[in-house]
Amino acid sequence: MKSIKIETVMKEISEIITSRLSDVGLMFRIFSRAKSQPSIEKKLSSNDDYGTTKKLQDLIGVRVVLYFNDDIETVREIISAEFSERQSDASIDIFRDDEFKATRFNIVYELNDELTSQLNLGEYGLKIDNTFELQIRTIFSEGWHEVEHDLRYKCKDDWTGFDNQSRRLNGVYATLETSEWTMIKIFDELAYSHYKNKEWSAMFRQKFRLRFTDDSLSDELVSILEADNGLAKAFYRLDRTRLIREMNKRGFFFPMKLQNLIYFANIAKIRDERISKLTPPSMIEAMTEPTPIESVSAVPDTG
Repeated sequence: MKSIKIETVMKEISEIITSRLSDVGLMFRIFSRAKSQPSIEKKLSSNDDYGTTKKLQDLIGVRVVLYFNDDIETVREIISAEFSERQSDASIDIFRDDEFKATRFNIVYELNDELTSQLNLGEYGLKIDNTFELQIRTIFSEGWHEVEHDLRYKCKDDWTGFDNQSRRLNGVYATLETSEWTMIKIFDELAYSHYKNKEWSAMFRQKFRLRFTDDSLSDELVSILEADNGLAKAFYRLDRTRLIREMNKRGFFFPMKLQNLIYFANIAKIRDERISKLTPPSMIEAMTEPTPIESVSAVPDTG
């Protein structure tokens, strides 16, 4: 198997994921790696089950590192719309409310026929699956995971008999996880303060926490919000996660400008005529879902 084939497929997978997440403005970093020839040979020879009862599934590994932990499930939904998820092979830890441990969020995806053919597995086809493994983490947890993996997981004997130190290291992770949720709460409070002060651009920036290429609003849009507090409140009350998922569902492809996000939110949720008049017709046409034809029910005779 030629490693250049693996690298090519890995690059294409990364580009697809990057494009989909960037289209909806999520803040993230992406990393990928392909197993080297010696690494493949070593792993396959380490277990006789390969080729009989199991296959190597992480020939290609992709890691998406998010700025905010409330985006984890959203990213999973977006990527699962592009690649077929093998739910039976996912490794997702669920802990009790009073338990803090490093959380795995690893998902195995199947490659489509085109990418599978590019891999050209050949003689390895019985031992290597046409899959890649995706890890989703947050920036805070990423650093902790790297330290834990290199200095505890790979050095288990070093920690034998040192349960107190191990618990304290887990405590560091607990602090980081708590800090992540606290950070989101701070942004929510900041967005609310800007809403009360009628600082619309700042309100939207802090509420949606997305990577905008332009975060300004037109004077016309600002005037509409200034004159209608009820409309401004409707935008403020939008559910961020649902809006992002709706953008992905409808295939949002317009430049990730704050003004375009407001236009889309109006098309999908608010439906204010004044804002509709400001919205480019091409966006209205592309982002408006067709109205389903409702069946006509029988009208009871009241005569």
